[in-house]
Amino acid sequence: MEGENITKRQKEILEFLYQSIRENGFPPTLEEFNQQFGFRSNQAIIDHLAALEKKKLIKRDGGSARGIFIRPLGYEAIKKEPLIRNVGVSAAGPAIQAIEQNEWLSMPSGFKKYEDVFIVEISGNSMVEIGIYDGDHVLIKKANEYKNGDIVLARIGDEVTLKTFTHKDGRAYLKPENPACRDIAITHDTYFLGKFIKNLS
Repeated sequence: MEGENITKRQKEILEFLYQSIRENGFPPTLEEFNQQFGFRSNQAIIDHLAALEKKKLIKRDGGSARGIFIRPLGYEAIKKEPLIRNVGVSAAGPAIQAIEQNEWLSMPSGFKKYEDVFIVEISGNSMVEIGIYDGDHVLIKKANEYKNGDIVLARIGDEVTLKTFTHKDGRAYLKPENPACRDIAITHDTYFLGKFIKNLS
């Protein structure tokens, strides 16, 4: 099983990572790791993080300086409840500008094995016919593939919205689940951020 044979120092690094995410909203920088553990170079912490990633205890995003995430096995190794990011507000109506925030909450019961998920608060009423209302909090999972009928969180330029991905008669668009609202065309500026998993409200 991956995650076995974790060293004392690796466990300390995981615990420091968890504490930083929980208290500050984001992982430590390499410099902060070095200060905490007395490493003299970045390579030392880089090697430790690589070992943790190999054991499937963390996941790293090479495109972000703070892109370090604890995986389910990592939470088990330090006996902590999994955390999930509350990213802010998204529209279920006309697309509105995203409000990003660095707040981390305990993972809802029943979803502790999920990875690459986050919580979004809904603003608007364009999805009411499938039970998603203004002020609801929904669970979104990042995905590589999307199919016709998926409820997706989409970014359109600098704005975000929750709609049903629809491909019909050779046309792809974002469909609201409210007859009073209009479809939104999918263009080169549209990017899917994830799929709707569950309404948590």
